[in-house]
Amino acid sequence: MLEGDAQHWWQGIQRLLQQYEGNILWNVFKEEFYKKYFPRATREAKEMELMQLKQGSMSVAEYTRKFEDLCHFSRVCQGNPADFEEWKWLKFEGGLREDLFNSVVPLEIQNFAELVNKSQLVEDCAKKIVTARMNRPGSSFQNYNQYIAPQGRKFK
Repeated sequence: MLEGDAQHWWQGIQRLLQQYEGNILWNVFKEEFYKKYFPRATREAKEMELMQLKQGSMSVAEYTRKFEDLCHFSRVCQGNPADFEEWKWLKFEGGLREDLFNSVVPLEIQNFAELVNKSQLVEDCAKKIVTARMNRPGSSFQNYNQYIAPQGRKFK
């Protein structure tokens, strides 16, 4: 599980915590681990990054990965997942690109996993539509090269 310095640190802190608490709960381990490897200033910076996170040019998969990574540092997302589920889907939904936001909001999804799934489906459908339009005969994308390609003139 843990290696190197982290394993050495854990052996020491484990003995100390077991003296006072017996079995060590996951939340206690996580709190001690974050104190050691993610100083308060780093955690606060990550939390601020989460609060300001927008999808922008990221794909839904990239946005979701970044969102989930930053949630690990957020005080809002600590404890029982049911307690912050609504906040999580509202924050994720609010950070979606406008085209995806406009497509998923009318669905009134109130579950984070389902929102991510539907956002991914909408993004995939949009990509398929663009690809189909580009490959359609007479498409302006197919004729694009005739306007920018050299016309056979010789330049000296």
